[in-house]
Amino acid sequence: MKIATMLFGAVTGGLLGGCEMLDPAGDGDGGTGGDGKTCSSARLVAGSPGFGGSLDEPSRWNPSGHPAFAEPPLRMLNLAGRGSKLLVSTQQALWQLDLAAANPTFARVFGDDVLSLLQYRPTGTCAAGRMMAGDGLALLPDGRAVIGDAWGNGVLELSDPFSASCAVKSIAGTQVPLDMRDLMTGQIYEPGDVVGPGAQARFRRPNDATSDAAGNLFVWDDGNESIKKIANDAARTVSKVFDLPTDMNNVNSMATLGGKLYAAGGMSGGDRIVEIDLTTGAVRDVVRGAAFPEAGGSTGNPIAMTSDGRDLIVFLWKGYIYRVSLAGEVTLIAGKGRTESSTEAAELDPAGVPALELPLEFSDMVDYANLYWNDGHLFVTANYGGVGMSIWDLTCD
Repeated sequence: MKIATMLFGAVTGGLLGGCEMLDPAGDGDGGTGGDGKTCSSARLVAGSPGFGGSLDEPSRWNPSGHPAFAEPPLRMLNLAGRGSKLLVSTQQALWQLDLAAANPTFARVFGDDVLSLLQYRPTGTCAAGRMMAGDGLALLPDGRAVIGDAWGNGVLELSDPFSASCAVKSIAGTQVPLDMRDLMTGQIYEPGDVVGPGAQARFRRPNDATSDAAGNLFVWDDGNESIKKIANDAARTVSKVFDLPTDMNNVNSMATLGGKLYAAGGMSGGDRIVEIDLTTGAVRDVVRGAAFPEAGGSTGNPIAMTSDGRDLIVFLWKGYIYRVSLAGEVTLIAGKGRTESSTEAAELDPAGVPALELPLEFSDMVDYANLYWNDGHLFVTANYGGVGMSIWDLTCD
């Protein structure tokens, strides 16, 4: 079971340039395939690795235009994208960033980062929508965005996060507006374990959303230790597709590839990635045990996973990114581990760092990280010292 979702600021100490043109038709949750085996270099596209101040000042983030490299940086946690456009979650809001612009600038499209009383507002315009503890972000093939609210206990869908006409609705779980005063013990609203039509479904902290090519969603129901499917049908029917086995500690990340679902988490003495056949329900190990050499024979914590259309791409909390074939072959493609040195983070060259020399630090072991693959580019979020929020663009051969 995951550590209970908390406001990210409780972990980090607070409350909570242009870019070469990318493939505009890139897939939002896995992207187009590639033939490369490694990543060569990394370039900073947003944030400030060496920032050492406080993130407890969201009022300094301009919702209509916050430059990509401005300080304080946004609290950049979950990440998704479509072509040159990125979507990031700050846990209470979603912001977009177009890397093809002459001067890339974040603009808030959903939520509010500065409310003194956290709210869950699951219907209406995206500008008026609210979430308390967003966790897990995915883009569907048709451009809709989905994020789970672990405290509001609902799964929210944004019709088009890159459009001024964006609207939000709850597709599963909690349907009514809430604020912090409505939460039950354990900071969650009306927990349960109910499948069926989305409006009647109940979860215990839905997060880590991912989608398949047909627009079906999969979320990790943390408190119930199971993966739930939210069908792309009129009722958004919820069903259970996987229960956590006793020898697997958690599910930290998921991805789809070739019509199958892949789930990654820790286990005693290592890590485990399983393949779930969504037609038969059969489960097969892709990786099991101490498979990642740089993890030192222990659990590396695969906190994020995506696909390039052929292999799985896996980000370990210990600061490494691997390419994992469906036969279980593991190749280190980026990252040199974590860094505890703010000086090292501040000295990183934003114009280019060899991929295998890039320190990759993420403060939370189980939540919030994401990878986005697009046409030979791999985007990853990192936060150095919990406050040096950054997005790196890795070029992969």
